[in-house]
Amino acid sequence: MRLSQRLPYSPTLLTLAVLTLMTTSHAATATPQSSESTNILPTIEIQAEQEPTSSYVATKASSLLKSNDPLFKTAQSVSVITQEQLEQKQASTLAEAINGVAGVVSGQLGRRGWDDFIIRGQNSSDQVFIDGLRQGQSTFVATEISGMDQVQVLKGPASVNFGLVQPGGMVNMVTKRPQAESFYRGTLTYGSNQLKQGTFDLNYSPNNSDKGAFRLNGRIADQNDPTDFVYFKNDYISPSYNFDLGENTNLSVIASYQHREYLRQQGLPILGTLLDNPNGSLNSKLFISEPSHGAYNADVYRAGYNFAHKFENEWQFKQNFAVQKTEMLGPAVFAATGKNFWAKDKDGKIDYTTIQRQGRYQDVDNLNFAIDNQLQKTFKLANMAHELTVGVDAMQEKSDYINNRCTVGNLNVYEPQYDTTVVCPETPTNHDINRLRYTGLYLRDRIQLNDQLVLNLAGRHDWAETSNTNLIKNTETTQSDNAFTGNASLLYSINDIVAPYVSYATSFLPTTGTDFYDNAFKPEKGKQIEVGLKLQSPDQHIQGSIAWFDLRRQNVSVTDPINSGFKVQRGEQMTRGVETEIAAQLFNQLKITAAYTYTPDAETSKDTVADNIGLRIDNIPKHSYSLSSRYRFEQNSNIGWYVGAGFRGETKKSVNGLAVDIPSYTLFDTEAGYDAEHWGAQLAIRNLFDKDYYAGALNENLITLGNPRQINFTVKFNY
Repeated sequence: MRLSQRLPYSPTLLTLAVLTLMTTSHAATATPQSSESTNILPTIEIQAEQEPTSSYVATKASSLLKSNDPLFKTAQSVSVITQEQLEQKQASTLAEAINGVAGVVSGQLGRRGWDDFIIRGQNSSDQVFIDGLRQGQSTFVATEISGMDQVQVLKGPASVNFGLVQPGGMVNMVTKRPQAESFYRGTLTYGSNQLKQGTFDLNYSPNNSDKGAFRLNGRIADQNDPTDFVYFKNDYISPSYNFDLGENTNLSVIASYQHREYLRQQGLPILGTLLDNPNGSLNSKLFISEPSHGAYNADVYRAGYNFAHKFENEWQFKQNFAVQKTEMLGPAVFAATGKNFWAKDKDGKIDYTTIQRQGRYQDVDNLNFAIDNQLQKTFKLANMAHELTVGVDAMQEKSDYINNRCTVGNLNVYEPQYDTTVVCPETPTNHDINRLRYTGLYLRDRIQLNDQLVLNLAGRHDWAETSNTNLIKNTETTQSDNAFTGNASLLYSINDIVAPYVSYATSFLPTTGTDFYDNAFKPEKGKQIEVGLKLQSPDQHIQGSIAWFDLRRQNVSVTDPINSGFKVQRGEQMTRGVETEIAAQLFNQLKITAAYTYTPDAETSKDTVADNIGLRIDNIPKHSYSLSSRYRFEQNSNIGWYVGAGFRGETKKSVNGLAVDIPSYTLFDTEAGYDAEHWGAQLAIRNLFDKDYYAGALNENLITLGNPRQINFTVKFNY
């Protein structure tokens, strides 16, 4: 039975959003009446919550946790990169923003122009949310972070709050919204590899209030890559407005437009880089694709709103809604995979000079609607304080995806000759329309048992339907799933400085496909046990955590041992480790973030092929670490000189089929700058000593390149 038939009462997302907004807006702006009239509703107070924007050390992550409770009293691993930390990192991509976060591996697939990251051993690149709403089932375009105020990382299963997600974790980005002051800020940056960048951030507040305030921010950037022919161009603009609907009403709307143009960096052959090639070492600037085939072009349009009500009976209603349209054209040439990687010479031998290639033409047209509705109330029952949350969220997505396979000539990697003709068939080799629709009902009760003990119980049920229409074969498959997920945790505040906790959580993710007997695959499931310790200083200027976790991903599709060419769901992956991190503002002058991750176990724990059991999951180091610091010479002031330094690194890691481990590396960063009242200047250097290193590997043949030294000089304006 189709989901729409099971839930006939569910309106479409857009209709639900518009109708709810209209009715709540009308109720909020109605003229107050005497309470003696029994036919008149009580006065409604509406408050829209915003994340903290000014602190170096975050103490809350409201849109990620769907709660305004402090991180110190949250029995989950959460990392928050604030606006000042983003500036300190000199981050221009999401991978750079979360690089160095405990439990996260980012940029492991190199400088290919997409967001690539792993959380707790699981690929989480598509688990990207904006203001608590998912962008889409597949993230085809790297997310622009210049319009973000914070980047929040939740580690471990997040299905109770967000439905269909991988068990490793997810990233939520908090957009910049209008503030209660008028200002204009801008930057101009010039840097290595001909980086040219300009940003602007304009906020107009007519009454020194966020009510009626308007904000406009954006970025224009153009940069070449050290690899020949590769470049990245980015344009982004985002307006937002807070309506002034009266003393008790706030409504925030936001829109954004992003355009990206780039050529993809595909990595280098392992023979000639990590392993010796009889023909010598390869040039690190080698481009193995085809520059004449064209560049990727992508456009992302997004619009949405945040709304909240607070009633006199202490119930609060919150609603988030967003619609996003993604269009991407991606012609590219890739190296062949497996045993077809190296081409044979005229004598039928492999001399390791020439690689075989394949062309692709990718055309994506994606439309996504997402909505989240919550009712919250705090009350006392049996001498215990309860924070009760009831919510319904939903998402609908349609993705029209053309993936045309083209033919292209080979490339001699020692004497490359480009401008080879790429021939694509007139009728695409693959053209699919994928649809996803899900609705989730969740309930959470945060119970303050006494002054020190907090018990959190949460449950969720999801109804999901996926369909695939193959326009080439003229076939359609539909699959419906439903599942219950939940979490339970207990946190004990020894005092205002130390709080140990324990938690258990599960996750749910539908999968497509069938086995040999045409049985539809069951959803993948995940479960995690976590034991940790939250730390903070009495003034909350220091926030830290230590966590041990045991994470299992279940129902993984593996090779059918009986029926060749088919899969069965008997696989399991296991990740176990320890994470610790701290963010601190000391003496009002020194600011520090530090993280360390120890992952001794990240492996296939169950498989139908005995040799696969115990193999380490790709691109997961056993140790990773980072430290970043900034020191201001003037006490209690943001005016004057400052300097900063830090390091980050990983120990060796492996990829299945790769004949050698990817080496360890440690990189050093530094910065220095001066801030006056209305202007500033900064010199920042990433990878100070220009260390050559490898970020990871795509497969057994291709190694991915790390980022070389990047020197940026920035002039800042502030009025």
